[in-house]
Amino acid sequence: MDLREMLRIAGAAGALLLFAPMAVEIVRTKGGGQSFTTWMLWAMLDSILAVSTIFERGNFLLPLGYAIGGWLLTALLLARTRLTWGRLDTVVLALVAGCLAGWALGSARLAIIMTTTAVCLAGIPGLLELWRQPQRAVARIWAGYALTNVLAFFGGTAMTVEERLAPGAFALLSLVMFIAGRRDVLLPQTHPRRQQGGRATPS
Repeated sequence: MDLREMLRIAGAAGALLLFAPMAVEIVRTKGGGQSFTTWMLWAMLDSILAVSTIFERGNFLLPLGYAIGGWLLTALLLARTRLTWGRLDTVVLALVAGCLAGWALGSARLAIIMTTTAVCLAGIPGLLELWRQPQRAVARIWAGYALTNVLAFFGGTAMTVEERLAPGAFALLSLVMFIAGRRDVLLPQTHPRRQQGGRATPS
C-alpha cells in the first residue's frame, strides 16, 4: 500500500466517521431539525458521483464514504418518519435529475463534473444560514470535512477530473463553511450593525 492509497482510505474513512455526530444527534432528538427527503436526495447525488467515478476508474473512495454516510442517515430518519418536503428538496431533486440526464446523454466523466457542481450548489443555502448564525460546533465538523477532502485530494494520482475535482471542490466548500461557522471569531468586522443616532455601531 503506497502513500496515496493510504491518503485515499484515510479521507474516505474520515468522511464516514464524521457522520457519527449527526447520527447520534438524530437518535437523541428523534430526527428533530433533519429531513428524510433532503438526506435521501443528498445520498443520491453522492451515489451518482461515486458510481460515475468508479466507471472512470478514478478516486472514488471519498464520494463512496459520503454516499454510505448519507444513506445511513436517511435510514435513521426514515425509522423516525421525518417525511418532509421543502423548496431545497425540489432544487436538489432537479439537480439529481440533471446529473442523471448528463450521464445518460454524455458520459460518466460529465456526470462527475455535473454532480460535483450540484453538490456545491446545493450547499449554498446551508452556507448562507451558517453565515447568518455562526455555530462553532458545526464549524468544527466542517473543519474535519476539509481535512478529509484534502487527504483524498492528495491521494489522487493525477490532476484530472476523475482523481481530484470532487475532493478539491469539496475541500474549498468545507473551508468556506468552516469560515462561516466561525466568522464571529475569524471575521469580527462582519458582525451585523445597528443604526444608532444616524451612525452604524457594533451590535
